[in-house]
Amino acid sequence: MSVISIKTEIGDTDFAGSRGSGEKIRDKMKPILDRKETLTLDFTGIEGITQSFGDEIVGVFVRAFGIDYIKDKLRLNNANKSIKSVLNLVISYSKEKTA
Repeated sequence: MSVISIKTEIGDTDFAGSRGSGEKIRDKMKPILDRKETLTLDFTGIEGITQSFGDEIVGVFVRAFGIDYIKDKLRLNNANKSIKSVLNLVISYSKEKTA
């Protein structure tokens, strides 16, 4: 199992807001998910994320490959209610665009 620390990747902030930061993390996620390995995104020290950031780390995958690409392989560690809410929203609208 691989772990990506969001805080380590985005630097000295407690808010993941930019699409660019999301792209950077997505680029690290893709080879792990392609190998069908379990991946944990660790949100320790992160208080919130934007919808744009969430779209880059989950929405792009759902639209391109379907929900099964991340389902059962992606885990969240220390993600608060706000972060989970944004990610669930992104997954919800992204699933609609795969049909």
